[in-house]
Formats: sequence, C-alpha cells, structure tokens
Amino acid sequence: MTSIAALQNLPHEFMVKLSNSMIISLQGEQADSYLQGQITVNINKLDEKTARHFAHCDNKGKTWSTGYVTRHLSKLLLITNDDAGSHSLAQLNKYGVFSKVDIVDDTQAYGAYFISLDAAKTDKVNVLLGQLFSSDEVAQLVEGDIAEKGMLPKIESEHGVAFLANTTRKGIVVLLDEIGTKQLNTLIETKTVACYSHVVFDAIQIESVHALVQGEAVAEYVPQMINVHGLHGIDFDKGCYMGQEVVARTRFLGKNKRAAYSFKLEEKVDIKPGDSLEKQLGENWRIAGKVLNVASLDNETWFIAVLNNDTTTEDLHRLADNNAITCYPNSLPYSIEQQASNIVKKRR
Repeated sequence: MTSIAALQNLPHEFMVKLSNSMIISLQGEQADSYLQGQITVNINKLDEKTARHFAHCDNKGKTWSTGYVTRHLSKLLLITNDDAGSHSLAQLNKYGVFSKVDIVDDTQAYGAYFISLDAAKTDKVNVLLGQLFSSDEVAQLVEGDIAEKGMLPKIESEHGVAFLANTTRKGIVVLLDEIGTKQLNTLIETKTVACYSHVVFDAIQIESVHALVQGEAVAEYVPQMINVHGLHGIDFDKGCYMGQEVVARTRFLGKNKRAAYSFKLEEKVDIKPGDSLEKQLGENWRIAGKVLNVASLDNETWFIAVLNNDTTTEDLHRLADNNAITCYPNSLPYSIEQQASNIVKKRR
C-alpha cells in the first residue's frame, strides 16, 4: 500500500482498502424486526436504494458501535470498525437467540473499499463497476448527491453494494464478493489507481467527524455525545430500541453537554485513544475531554476528542501528557443543533 504524508497530498483519483472494517450480517424471517429493536435508525424505512449512519447502544443508551447500515439482497449489513463490531456482534447474538435471525461476522465474504468519486469516474474503474453493477446505476451514483436526512444513495447487485459516503472528501464505499474483489485488486496491482491503507480512510473519517468507538470508549458515550444525530443516524420518532429511553431523554430534556470535534496536527505525534486533552482557561489549563479516534500519517496526525458542546474553533487545547502540543478544533462540517421535535407528549 502507498503511504502519504498528509491528506492534502492525496491525488484526486485514489482508493483505500478498508482492512480494519467489520461487516455484520443479519438474515432470516425476523431480521428486520429484530434489528429494528436494536439500533437507532428505522429499519422499516431502509429500502434497497439507501444506506444510513447508525448507532447500536446498550440498555443505558451508551454506544457499542457506530457505522453504516444497508441491505444486500436478503441480508441487512452493519459496517463498523472491528473493535466495536466485536462488541455489537456478541450483544446482537445474545438477544437474537429469541428471534428467527442468523447473525454472523460476514467480513470475509466481502472486500471493502473506499473509492474517490474522481477515481470512480475514470475509464477502467467505471467500466469495472459497470460490469459488477449496472452502468446506468453507477453513473447515477457517482453523479448524485446526498439526500436530506442522511439518506445515502446506494446500488446493489449479486456482486455487492456501493453507496455514496458523506465524507468531506467525496467517494463511495464499495463491498464486493470474491469475483468483484479479484477484479478490483487487479486494478490496484497494476497501479491503475493509487491505493492506500485503512489509516487514510481513518483520517478522512476524522476530518469528516464520523466518530467510531473503540477500546475503553465502547459503552461510554450516548450517541449524541459523538454527533451521531448530526449525521442523521438517530430517528427520534421510531419505536423502542436498546437504550431508546436514555437517547430520547438526552434530547428532549437537553441533557447532552458533549460533542465530538476533530483536530489536525502538522506532524506525526504519539497519541492514543483515551488520552486526555486540556483546554486553556485564562492562565490555567483544565481537563476538557478524551481522545476518541486517531489516524497518524507520515507527517500529519488527525484525532477526534469528545469535549463540551459549546467548544469553538478559537479554544486552545493541548495534550495533557505532552504540553508542547497545542491545537485548535476544526469547524464541524455539519450541524449538531437539535431541531424541534414533532412528537407531542400526551398528558392526562
């Protein structure tokens, strides 16, 4: 895999092999109804042309995993990072024994890639995608845009699925079967398109403030604390699901005071998830929050930290364990303000 010094050095045409991803599939007579009671988005409204962001929580509303949910033929797929995915898989199977549903780690059944839109439009890649899906559908996908409320356009065939990612660097997430994976790997081996390791997609997700949980952060944050609502990954008007009462109460009672923010350091720095970040207050420094995700490129480090949700781009921060490293948060690429609810509470 090709390495890179910084995200700004990425060519317009590139792809990333998502080797750090986990794909959980649910299949069976009660797959839809079961997953409807587990994650934060309305599965009943998830059609074959859509992917969504989601969160999977425990019964206290703390997040086990985040990522994308979509369909492939008769399967429901959850695409997340492998650390959080292992927790979600165990919990889904724990409760799934009471439903007619098969829940498995389907990662080995798919080759997962992020392909920049410019790369997807090049002759060889576009022709290959057209062979694996439909030329007309591929054209509509790469020329399309994200619909309102986080509905990510998606196409599918017997060879896999592809959907438009709402990352700051435009591209599509592609999951392919063995046949499609071999054909795409041929293009990579012949260097038709530059291919990078998963850390580049990690950096792109951090730049886009698509937060993932891992390590000690699993089951630590309510979804709103890591901006899942900002990505339209929570449907507040759906029925009951794991942690729904806490997630709803956090919104309607205005209890959430935390949010996720991204940072960029112009050098490679040793930062780990769980490290503390301090904020300058006058002449003093106070603990502000913890690092959630990190991606280190050759000469650049990206990370997400969970801080107070009134944090601004003018608030100076530093690493608690390395006072020489100071930084300002980047602007959020989306709004985390909560719109007024259309749910009216009934009173006797």
